[in-house]
Amino acid sequence: MAVTGTRVRLPALAFASGCACVIAAMAALAGSDRAGARANAVVIGQTPVTPKPNCPTPGGANVPADRACQAMGRVTGFQTMADGRRNPYKVRRSGNIVAWGVDVSKPTKRERRFFEDALANSGPPSARLSILKPRDGDRFKLVKQSPVVQLSSVLGNRPVFTLTDPLRVRKGMIVALTTPTWLSNLADYGANNSDAWRASREEGQCLNEQDLLQRSRPQQKVGGSRHYACTYEGARILYRAYLAPQ
Repeated sequence: MAVTGTRVRLPALAFASGCACVIAAMAALAGSDRAGARANAVVIGQTPVTPKPNCPTPGGANVPADRACQAMGRVTGFQTMADGRRNPYKVRRSGNIVAWGVDVSKPTKRERRFFEDALANSGPPSARLSILKPRDGDRFKLVKQSPVVQLSSVLGNRPVFTLTDPLRVRKGMIVALTTPTWLSNLADYGANNSDAWRASREEGQCLNEQDLLQRSRPQQKVGGSRHYACTYEGARILYRAYLAPQ
């Protein structure tokens, strides 16, 4: 029987001091711009309206939950609905992913320490692009992935990373984003209520704090399959991929 997954709003994890941060249930283009490699590329994940990622948390008391600093934490995920578009990260034409980009906010030093410490000393922010092939139900096979990129130096920006070895993709595959540590690319404030994304977590491990902080793991074994049983509503994970059609 196919697992339908759990659909929930984002759970929050706050600083002991009351400074709210949320862990989502949970080389910038070096040298030249290499615009030629992307000149005719189709941008996967681009929408007419794109919110900004949360962070830092606004000052003052009683900060609304959707304004708190948020991040993906040790997980692979992809958006299933964004700005009214269904399956915006589904590959519509076979080709090569030649570059990818991510929108990252700039948490305060205290917020960055919080993410690193809460996730069992996970380390600085990092990410890679992942290509998934749908299997039965909510299972997805990892068919290929880009190298991991360290992102501490580009927080607060929208970096684009050109791939030395483009990722060959076929129609119907899914372009996902993986963070082995954490990544402040999650937007709650300004997201549409219909926005939703899926995470590489098992049924029943979508909300519990211990599951999110200690058991959550990104999908990084090429050829392996994982359940994506957790769907989080009302939020966007902000990334994009540049596809050179075949």
